[in-house]
Amino acid sequence: MSVDGSVDERLRTTALVWIDAITYALVVTLVTTVGAVAVGLATGGGLVRAKVALFFGGCLLMAYATARLWPSSPSDLENRTGTGESMPAIHDRTRFQTVVQSMPPVRWLEPPPPERRMTTPGKLFVGSILVLAVSYLMEAVFGIA
Repeated sequence: MSVDGSVDERLRTTALVWIDAITYALVVTLVTTVGAVAVGLATGGGLVRAKVALFFGGCLLMAYATARLWPSSPSDLENRTGTGESMPAIHDRTRFQTVVQSMPPVRWLEPPPPERRMTTPGKLFVGSILVLAVSYLMEAVFGIA
């Protein structure tokens, strides 16, 4: 194993994967937060109802992402043995992902290799954690009870 390019390349690839995942998660969080605030204000509950909607929305997103991440058969686990991947290689492209890919800083960087990318359910799981964090911050930091 050569020390010159392999470690640098591995760190660069890891950074690209996480930049892509965090950008996706931030866009999911932004869309969910704007939707929850709109629902909260439209129904007369204000930011309190938005905070509760964010909590339940974050829980639903986490449950959905977990269900999508769960292997459907033992062959899913056997196919990934020894490759270092934690998710099956399913690369579906949606309009939402196209919008995320046009956001900075992802649009300025070349994407990581397809076999190294985090799957959409993995990115959604990170997004659900951020949605729950926004709900928590609304209550603990901003005092929205």
